[in-house]
Formats: sequence, C-alpha cells, structure tokens
Amino acid sequence: METIPPAIPCPNQAPQCAAASISTHETMARVLQMFEPDSADQPVAAKFPVLLRRVHAGESLVHEGAPADAIFFVRLGTFKVFRIAEDGYEQVLAFAVRREVLGFEALCAASYPAAMQALEDSTVYVIPRCEIAQLSHALPSFALVLQRAGSLTLTHSRELVDILAAVASDVRLARFLIQLSKRMAACGQSPRRFLLRMGRREIASLLGVAHETVSRCFSALAAMGFLYVNDREIDILDMNGLKAFSRSTRRQTDDAPGPRHPGLVRPTARTPVRALAHPSGLMPGGAI
Repeated sequence: METIPPAIPCPNQAPQCAAASISTHETMARVLQMFEPDSADQPVAAKFPVLLRRVHAGESLVHEGAPADAIFFVRLGTFKVFRIAEDGYEQVLAFAVRREVLGFEALCAASYPAAMQALEDSTVYVIPRCEIAQLSHALPSFALVLQRAGSLTLTHSRELVDILAAVASDVRLARFLIQLSKRMAACGQSPRRFLLRMGRREIASLLGVAHETVSRCFSALAAMGFLYVNDREIDILDMNGLKAFSRSTRRQTDDAPGPRHPGLVRPTARTPVRALAHPSGLMPGGAI
C-alpha cells in the first residue's frame, strides 16, 4: 500500500497567513493541473499534500514584514500587493490573478516586503519554503512551474516599468488595461470584457496618479471609442485602437482624436462615465 511522503519538517509552525482565512488540504496534483495538465508527474504529485487556503474579500493573506515562509499559487480570485507608508498612504505595487504566484520573495528574503490582500473571495495553494526543494526534486514539472513563475514575476515588473514610463496619465491607463487584458486571457477569461476587482483608488496608486485622474482617463478612453465603461465593468471595443494609443508616451487626451463609434461623445467634466452609451445600445452581459 502506497503512503503519502512526509513533508520535510519546517523549523517553524505553519505559514503565518491571516488567521481569518480557512484552510483545507488537497494534493500537488491539483497545483500541477493549473500549469501542466498533461504532466507525467501527476501520479506522484497526487501523493504530496498541499494546503488550500480560502481568503475572503478584504482579508489579508500575509502582512507586511511577516516571516517569508511560503509562496502562494492563486487558484481563484484576485489579490493586491501593497505597502503602507509612514504617512498612512497605501502604495499598491502589483495585482495578482489566477495562475499567478504571490510571495516569491520567500525564496530569498527573511520577511515579506509587502502585504497581500484579497480583492474578492479567493483561494491559494500554500507551498512552505522548507518543502520547495523536496517538491522540486520529486516533481520535475513543479521545478519547471517555479521557473516559469519567476519569469512571469520579472515580466510583470518590466510591464509596470513600461506603464510608468508613459508621461500622459491616459496612456498609463491604456497600457494597464492592455496588460490586464492579457492576464485575463492567460487565466482563461475574456480579454475584452471583464470586471475590475480593484477600485479607482487602487489603480491610481499603482499608476502613480490621483484617483480623480483615473476616473477622467476612463471617461476619455470611453469617449474615444476604445472602451465601454459601467462602473467596474469594462468592455474593450477597439483593441487595436487602444494599443495604438498606448504606444505614444506623451499623448494627452485633449489632443486625441474624436469619437470612433456612434453613440459615444467626448464627456465634459460633469459627464459621469456610466452615462456613456454602449455602441450596440445594449448593456454588456456576463461580466467576468
């Protein structure tokens, strides 16, 4: 009779995640299914237990400065990574969605440099740092997943630099939406129609602008026919146009071309975003 291999004993207790979250156990086979569904390691992976942690919207996965004793694979949901400045300002550093990794600093740092909080009800697989070497040796496909996760983390860092390289706020927002669209596609969701899990203030913090500026930029991009916006519902109507607009680092909305779709008008300062009509005359259905 086969038995489940024991995990390497950790010097400390279980990873110090938020106490309010709920945990259950699954196996590493479920982790590999997200990244390598046809992996030959599946039978072996089924013998290794893994912690599945559920985190409710608004709850912290880890706190800034907590011991970096685990990495987290997002199974479902969305997280924000942020730091709190001495003056109380919340600086958003990144967002993470399904099939992305949080806490990669655990491989090289003693503590997490930033907090991680769920923006919606979410679940993560918890991989203790002290078990990573054993799992990588026993499951070659898991080692490959880690390499890809590291590469993806570097890619997202470069993309954020690319966003902040734009001088115009509306171009920054356009680049953010394009990159978010790619990430939605990578996790199996619609790249053109999705529901923002983060608020305007959180987007503004990431982009380095005022939250009022983000609201105006959404209105401007909608008026140019690139988007339909209804609160947090986003429908990208003209992806090619949005990409072309995003390639200009200094272009301001005042110099941008007029509406590209019937029913869309350039909003005045008092025109709310939700008042812009969808070009089809219908509300977009099934927000992701």
